[in-house]
Amino acid sequence: MNYEVLLIISIVIFVIVTSIFASSENMELRRVFHVPEGWAGLVYRHGLYVRRHNAGRHVVWGLGWTMSLADLRKTSFELCAQEVLTADKVALGLSLLVTYQVSEPARAAHETQNWLGDLHNAAHLALRAVMCGVAVESLLNRRLEIGSQLLARLQPEAAKLGVSVLAVEVKDVMFPPELEQAFADALKARLENQRALEDVRG
Repeated sequence: MNYEVLLIISIVIFVIVTSIFASSENMELRRVFHVPEGWAGLVYRHGLYVRRHNAGRHVVWGLGWTMSLADLRKTSFELCAQEVLTADKVALGLSLLVTYQVSEPARAAHETQNWLGDLHNAAHLALRAVMCGVAVESLLNRRLEIGSQLLARLQPEAAKLGVSVLAVEVKDVMFPPELEQAFADALKARLENQRALEDVRG
């Protein structure tokens, strides 16, 4: 009789334990996380950061586990029509194309409330700092050099946010109307001088 009672109790205990572990919805003792390719999973327990999961399927046991996804793919943003002063105090409008990639997702998630907004601000400040040393006449011939200077200034600031800046390009340069006219007149005069020289030589 005692043997039968013990057997029944063992079966009941087995059924209860099996049902608890089989149902992830009831007690959430077993959690399955899926991280897509090109993303990282930031894993937390009871709100505290624990580790990073790379792409794949991950199973964790226990209560209080959560995960948030961070995009690691390369992308870019455009810093549009920023008004800056050149070394000769001419106000220009410049737009930049900044290519970047999140390299340390935990830092990007935890160090600042809005890392992308901070990156925009850092790019704006770098543009102002670089352009104050560039004369307007040399601007068009130094676009690649300016991009390199901006990249050198922006990379250490982005690293503090957990982001790698891969490239910075000067996309558009917008001159004041009177300066555009002056450039057009200078170009026209240069072309007319070239034609005059060619006529003399010919």
